[in-house]
Amino acid sequence: MNFKAICRHYNLTAVKSFWLCPITDLEEIYNGAGPDWMPNWGRETLSFFLRRFKGAFIIHDYDFAIADKTPEGFKKANKRMLKNFIIILNKDFPMRDFWHWHRRAYWWLKARLAYRACQKLGYSAWLDDKE
Repeated sequence: MNFKAICRHYNLTAVKSFWLCPITDLEEIYNGAGPDWMPNWGRETLSFFLRRFKGAFIIHDYDFAIADKTPEGFKKANKRMLKNFIIILNKDFPMRDFWHWHRRAYWWLKARLAYRACQKLGYSAWLDDKE
């Protein structure tokens, strides 16, 4: 499944330009879960542990690629990521399916930790110019 198909499957939120961006560009932008400074094996491991949220990370990486470098933009990108985590959880583990609450709680904890890590450690990556 390609990147946009994953995001459409969950009906994730993204800026309009994300949906217009060529798949080849998204493939270059997406590096998995974790910052650029992390070694590939570290991002691969983190991406495996957070695999359910791949679509949210694709959009988050795109947000970082088009970063406006403002604190408000940084907060907005992270909140969109958290919102997309919740959208994914609501689709995969709806609240009405109480027999899956333990799995939802497990993934919610991972989502919350990923969000907090981005909030605490991601601002330098937000400001980083790759050009």
